[in-house]
Amino acid sequence: MVLFNLDDDRTWKGLLVLGLLLNLMVCFTSELGLDTHVKMAVDENGGLPWGDLRPDSAGFSDPTDVGERSVLPIYQASEGVIKATALMIFVGLIAYVHRTVGLRSAAVLSLSPALIFSIGRGYEEVHMALAFGLAFGLFTQLWSKQQPLAQNLLGGLLLMFIPFSKGMAEPSHVLGGAVLLGTCGMLWHIGQTSERERLQWLKHPLRAATVSTSAVFAFILVVGITRSSPTLGVMVDEPLRYASAVALAVLDVVLIFTLFGMVLWPLVRPTLQRLGAVEDAQLSTMLAMIAAAMTALVLYVAALWTYESVLWDAPWPGVVFTMGNNGRYVTLLFLPLVVFLNQMHMAHDAPTIDAPGLQVRAISMTLLLLIPISLLAGLHGQTMWTDEAADAMPIEQDEHFLFVSDATLGMHWLYTFYEPLDAEANNITGHWRSTDVNWVDDLQQNLPQVTVIVLSPDVGNVPTGWVVESTGEADLLNGGGEWRVLTRT
Repeated sequence: MVLFNLDDDRTWKGLLVLGLLLNLMVCFTSELGLDTHVKMAVDENGGLPWGDLRPDSAGFSDPTDVGERSVLPIYQASEGVIKATALMIFVGLIAYVHRTVGLRSAAVLSLSPALIFSIGRGYEEVHMALAFGLAFGLFTQLWSKQQPLAQNLLGGLLLMFIPFSKGMAEPSHVLGGAVLLGTCGMLWHIGQTSERERLQWLKHPLRAATVSTSAVFAFILVVGITRSSPTLGVMVDEPLRYASAVALAVLDVVLIFTLFGMVLWPLVRPTLQRLGAVEDAQLSTMLAMIAAAMTALVLYVAALWTYESVLWDAPWPGVVFTMGNNGRYVTLLFLPLVVFLNQMHMAHDAPTIDAPGLQVRAISMTLLLLIPISLLAGLHGQTMWTDEAADAMPIEQDEHFLFVSDATLGMHWLYTFYEPLDAEANNITGHWRSTDVNWVDDLQQNLPQVTVIVLSPDVGNVPTGWVVESTGEADLLNGGGEWRVLTRT
């Protein structure tokens, strides 16, 4: 007996419609995410007007240190435009999967809790999925065998879009990175056409994936050791914490968000059993790209968790639960994975979501567990108590306010006030202090210009000379508790 009648396409059409409706509804039920609020505050020079997210002095914001970060132009638009653009791109991705892979894979994609979560919060996951999907098709010559050099160079440019959109690559480095990646892709394809015995591993998917994984691991290790990236450099400063973070990232990125979240775990074993005897250049390139990207994502997420935990002096590994949704980045691999499985099915009769064979029961059970999470992501969405607090703040043009909260994501929460206060037009300046520092003394000594204080639910004390102007309750999913707005007596 099967919990879903997976032999009936009407079931899958219903699931696809459900997924599309949830993605539409989340645009109305969810407020923008923390990262989106930050991106919308970035000015035309790439600076953050209230200070960089990673201040030099822990627990203290510094409006004079605006930092420099790249964001997609879409984040200069309104909330409605940001969400509508993400939704349209996602519908396009679903349509492509439906046409080229199958109805059932498209339905699973539409029900992805991670992507529903991302669309409602205005994150760039669907943009990255589109970029990587196009790059995947170009590097693997999925659509054409003509002009391989041009395809590889364009694929490299699309791949560089991903670190650029995350603020990890400067605009000046994008073109150079694209040329390097395109050259590597071209040399890879030239090697695959060679008859030399020592290059035959390029045509064996498992060997090719092992080499690409090792190459990415070595590259990221060099970047970390040389501190070319502050985030990756944490592996040198905190090697034991980083090692444990890698293990947790494998659990989060690979097991939870990929194998469970994409309903792929039932297909792993039968696919691996067939791969051992496969000799196919295109399949090798596909699996090598997937393995390389997965490795990079795991190592990056682990570094991000480690770096931020040190920056916030957060308990380890508790911060992983706060930042566990970073595993959603792996959704950019959904299209490559289902395309690869579809190619394996056509060439070697491997099971897929659309042709599961003996895995039909396992897929139905996984969907049964996944759908409630998708419903929660679509119907509840993100909530922000700071919207109410901003409305309650008696602040005028050119004035300053202080936000006091726990160190974890404190600077991110500060920027959730930026849009509601229309801070750019009103020239309002926000400051942040962590509960871990002596913010009361600092307020008296260094922030005489502050006229309003906002205390998060983490803060219990009210400083002398200040009175509670307004209060409210934070949502349970945001930790609950009472926030307060203070003014001078």
